[in-house]
Amino acid sequence: MNVLTKFILTAIFLILNNCTYVDDRISKSLEKEKKILDQYLGKKSSYLKAKLGEPAKIEFKSPYKIYIYKKNQLIVTCERQFYINPKKDMVEKFDSKNCVN
Repeated sequence: MNVLTKFILTAIFLILNNCTYVDDRISKSLEKEKKILDQYLGKKSSYLKAKLGEPAKIEFKSPYKIYIYKKNQLIVTCERQFYINPKKDMVEKFDSKNCVN
């Protein structure tokens, strides 16, 4: 094998190895985010406001009232959405985008 072939094979190995490392880090971050947000499920919206403050935006999409919290983390903006059942005033589900813990 010549030097160029060895270099290319080594580069491919390192790239693939780094991809799995990044994938593992993202998975761990998503699991941590889910654990943090799970504590709000089944709680009143007043509890959510007490812990996270006033939402940046409130949207109404039938049948939910959606509280949207935004936070800048380095270059990206973390956005968390909490879906609240207006009849029970309880958090039923959540969604998180670009949040790194």
